[in-house]
Amino acid sequence: MTPAALRPVALIARREFAAKVKGRAFVVGTLVVLVLLGVYAAVIATIASGEDTARVAVSGPATALTGPLERAAPTEGLTLTVVAAPDPAAAEAAVRAGDLDALITGDPVRPRVFVQSEPDADLERVIVDATSVVARDAYLQGRGVDPAALDAVVAEAGPAVVSAEPPDPQAGQRLGLGLAGAFLLFFSIQTYGAMVAQGVVEEKSSRVVEIVLSSVRPWQLLLGKVLGLGAVGLLQLVVLGGAGLAVAGAAGVLAADAGLISTLVSVVVWYLLGFALYATVFAAAGSLVSRQEDTQSVLSPVTITVLLGFVVGFNLLTSDPRGTPITVLSLLPPFSPLFMPARVALGVAPVGQVVLAFALTLAFTAAVLWLGGRIYANSVLRTGARVSLREALGRARA
Repeated sequence: MTPAALRPVALIARREFAAKVKGRAFVVGTLVVLVLLGVYAAVIATIASGEDTARVAVSGPATALTGPLERAAPTEGLTLTVVAAPDPAAAEAAVRAGDLDALITGDPVRPRVFVQSEPDADLERVIVDATSVVARDAYLQGRGVDPAALDAVVAEAGPAVVSAEPPDPQAGQRLGLGLAGAFLLFFSIQTYGAMVAQGVVEEKSSRVVEIVLSSVRPWQLLLGKVLGLGAVGLLQLVVLGGAGLAVAGAAGVLAADAGLISTLVSVVVWYLLGFALYATVFAAAGSLVSRQEDTQSVLSPVTITVLLGFVVGFNLLTSDPRGTPITVLSLLPPFSPLFMPARVALGVAPVGQVVLAFALTLAFTAAVLWLGGRIYANSVLRTGARVSLREALGRARA
């Protein structure tokens, strides 16, 4: 391709990019997602800062539960305050008023627990654990066994685990990055790929394409559309992805060294390749019809295929990211842009597989670009009835 041949492509791409970025739908949609991310961050921060606390009173023989209750509470994530209640009647009044969560009286093995309505689940488990400890200690002491000595012996028991591979403390973060990358790519490719098809149909139905093609060739118009809208999708991907990373970092669920740079580079590279592939398919499919009402009928086979592949691959990533099914799926060109970045983020994709997937996808994309350009050139000027695939695959006209 000569610079002169690429100049119209750049102009078309610039027009498509400016029209979409300045459009209300792009601005409002992006802002809405950013607001939702901000709300999510605020909710997570509130939950993280909130403490599960309880305040209980013990009276009579149940005061023997004070130590076991305080030791059992941290295992349930509960911050527990235990106070003595010399006057049980006053303590019951405090429970009714909401100043106490529970009053424990009677036998420490089978105590009476007085609550306003029903005990909190965590508090109930703490009380059960504490009574079990008291009952066990009483049983052992009755048979001349020191409970503390038994606890020391039990604490020293346990298996010695030897791993063939050292555990990855960032496995959860890597999985989150991989799944987020796969979802963002799926969302962006589906959204802006369909936008390419709708733009083709709109220009075709309004006959604008006839004016445009009087100055440029069909392949230049197709490539300009793909590049322009691909840049729009990439911009939104960077904005939303960056906001998502900021939210994850602020919430404390993402470490800076969790394969972040390699994941971002991988997502961007695979996005560009995947968008070129799918946008060309969508543009070629859109050129087969002349009305917006018919657009969905030609896009459905592509969107359903991608959706099914995404659902299957998403489940495979969460269950067995090293397994053969997801490995094969990530090597297949139509799905490589979705799942290979995720496997790279998880650290389970060998370099050889990444190179092979990239080469296969590049070759497949080149073939799709050639085939899609042929279909587009043969169909984009035909109005009226839907163009059959056989006609669209005939000899190019211009």
